Amino acid sequence: MRILYLTTPEEDYLQDQMLIGLRKIYEKQLVDFPKKDVMYETCTKSGADLYGNGFTIWKILPDIEIDRSDVLKNVESNSHDFQTIIFGSIWRQLDYFEQFKHANVFAKKNVRFCFIDGQDHSRIFCPSLKYGEYYKRELRRPFTRFFVNKIGFSIPSIKIRSSLLGKKKTFATHVQCEEAYKIEEIKRNCKMKYAFNDEIAYYEDIAISRYGITMKKGGWDCMRHYELAANGTVPCFYQLSKKPKHCAPHGLVDLENVITFNSAEELTDKIDHANRSGMYSSLQANAMNWAKQNSCESIAEKLICDLNINLS
Repeated sequence: MRILYLTTPEEDYLQDQMLIGLRKIYEKQLVDFPKKDVMYETCTKSGADLYGNGFTIWKILPDIEIDRSDVLKNVESNSHDFQTIIFGSIWRQLDYFEQFKHANVFAKKNVRFCFIDGQDHSRIFCPSLKYGEYYKRELRRPFTRFFVNKIGFSIPSIKIRSSLLGKKKTFATHVQCEEAYKIEEIKRNCKMKYAFNDEIAYYEDIAISRYGITMKKGGWDCMRHYELAANGTVPCFYQLSKKPKHCAPHGLVDLENVITFNSAEELTDKIDHANRSGMYSSLQANAMNWAKQNSCESIAEKLICDLNINLS
């Protein structure tokens, strides 16, 4: 039984990460429609034309042959073999939702539906709740956890460093947190704007740094958290204590796999404590473990388990 994964053309972290994970598991049984060109190695767009210079997520899937002919027509006529239909970004796919609703596709008893919501806002597209499972990244309102599932970003397992580099400096170069610039070493050596146009150089800069600064951006979850941990660097998360409990990222614990701080002074004190107490190696190992637990493949497997999708 195949899975239909509905896509949008623009880069979308959560949508695209789930596509990577599901493709790894299902291969040709996973049909992305329309074909999401930016995900494939054959994509001709340059990294400079992609969000975040195309780092980490895009142009990494092998372009295997997949039959995408008459997909929507077959779904509407029920002449298809899709066991599960996943909306990869429901707020960007309201046209598909209305099309399926008017064609009574949601009434098909032999098809399971899933709606993924990776938007930075906390709103829920309520009309979809009666048709299938809903997965929300920015789950900020406590009561919504009773009818919405939590989900977070992930990182491809191939982007998790297999061997550690020697540490040559304290902080990774790219720092967007203004509070952190009260630390002289960051003020002297780091940059607020994107410092790298090349992914390899960006990853290496992280890997030779003991710590990397990260923070809430459009939403609480961002790729920076995962890129730091995946390269063997301890994330230092500004104001993580203010994150709503059920909102991604999940599983970060202060002085276990991350250092949290609300002021530059607090960050300095905690780093000094980590260095003096000899706990850095455990922080580093736990951070990498967290990245592995949040690989695209691991998060896709959790979704499969939740939806009770038959792998055979």
